[in-house]
Amino acid sequence: MLSKNSVKCVIPSILTSIRIILSPIFFIAVINYFYIFSIGIFAFVMITDFVDGHLARKLGVNSSRGAYFDIIADFIFVLTGFLAFIIKGIYPFWILVIIVFMFLQFIITSKLKNPIYDPIGKYYGAFLFLSIFINLIINNITINLLLTIIIVLFTIISIISRFLFIIKHNIK
Repeated sequence: MLSKNSVKCVIPSILTSIRIILSPIFFIAVINYFYIFSIGIFAFVMITDFVDGHLARKLGVNSSRGAYFDIIADFIFVLTGFLAFIIKGIYPFWILVIIVFMFLQFIITSKLKNPIYDPIGKYYGAFLFLSIFINLIINNITINLLLTIIIVLFTIISIISRFLFIIKHNIK
């Protein structure tokens, strides 16, 4: 039987796991033009993303392992979302290369210890989620091109910000 402490530790991880489980379902929904269903999944994913971290902090069970699990769940969802849009011709394939590069850069520069969140990088993932949401509600070539350009610019700024942050804080 699980103790109250064990249950407290498991709840945020279950919420994070739900995001991973919903990722392929979201992918299939987007590919098959089930946009209302996709928006519902997206909203649920965003709620669980907020709630899992909030609960972990409130229950005092937050850890670097849990933070990485959260980041991996976010990465999987963003990756599957953009893959669906690439298959539909909304984004070029190289956007996935940028997203994977940024994830790996985050992991490598954090050295698998406590995640290092630089000032700009914190918002990079949020912008990718916002881009997914915009593509769910608006399918416009001009907006898609604008989002692609902003993603590239945001990527460049985020990389510079991260390395300046690491240098400034002398993180080794």
